[in-house]
Amino acid sequence: MLLLTLSCLASLTSSVQAGFVSQHSQHRRAAEYSHVGCGLRPSYESFQKTGKRIGTGTDVKPGEFPWLVSIQSHGKHICGGTIISALWILTAAHCFADELPPDLTVAVGGVNLSIPLEEHNPDSLILHEEFNRTSLQNDIALILLSNPIEFSTKKIPICLPFVCDTGTWKHCWAAGWESTNAASRVLQKARMKLISREKCLKQIPHLVEGMMCAETEQGEGEGGGGSCQVDSGGPLVCSYWNTMKWFQVGIISGGKPNHRILTPVYSYQDWIEKETAIRGKPFFPEGVDSGARLRVARSRAGTQILEAMDIRKYFLMLQSLQLRNCFPQRK
Repeated sequence: MLLLTLSCLASLTSSVQAGFVSQHSQHRRAAEYSHVGCGLRPSYESFQKTGKRIGTGTDVKPGEFPWLVSIQSHGKHICGGTIISALWILTAAHCFADELPPDLTVAVGGVNLSIPLEEHNPDSLILHEEFNRTSLQNDIALILLSNPIEFSTKKIPICLPFVCDTGTWKHCWAAGWESTNAASRVLQKARMKLISREKCLKQIPHLVEGMMCAETEQGEGEGGGGSCQVDSGGPLVCSYWNTMKWFQVGIISGGKPNHRILTPVYSYQDWIEKETAIRGKPFFPEGVDSGARLRVARSRAGTQILEAMDIRKYFLMLQSLQLRNCFPQRK
């Protein structure tokens, strides 16, 4: 009897230990991704093997664009968007009316809309106060989620660009569920390249100041994506040199199938930081200390929010503001 009791206790102890180890492993994995760097694709890309190549074909594989989300209304995809933090989604203003639709959801973590994805409800919608629906000037919006996204290999925020020089960015891609094949529910990708304003004006004469352009690259042999209609509101992501990170250089705003108009994200980073701070959920770009800092956030009523910051970071911020005028915005 004593041996039987000891055996049961040993079995119970082992089960408890196994459960504890399993739970500990889950928490450890969650902790690993809670601090994951932006613009990385740990489940998809081995940089030493693939470098900048996103992959062959046009179908997107799981983990290939882990920052891309589907913005949906009545359960149907209406626009793309991008995870920039656990609580904030970046997208285009033209996707919405002036108010937040009551049935809006944000689907994350997958590439096939036929499979139920993780859904998040929006808390609020912020459209740029000077957005023009006719010209698409200032075509940018933010969605604040009710609950934060738990990052994983399939859910990772994109990096925001650190320079505005279009010559810096290479290996650019866009993606979307708006395929020319209406039956397709799998995310499609298109390889693109940034082009000069002069070249873009030949295709899109009504291009307004402050906007960027990109054209689809055809016949690249690695998913040129000529048949892919990339999503409005979705990102144009690029990399540079031999780094592993990807950056959202533009937001798809409009244009033609092979020539897209982009809202330059670099020009609106101050707007993003200002608006998120006003809502009490400030967004801090990766690489900037979120501790002691100066943040000037001016609301539409003219109120300023001023927080402490050390002198060195103050001058870095001023330098950033001076550089951020390379895509002038006509009001």
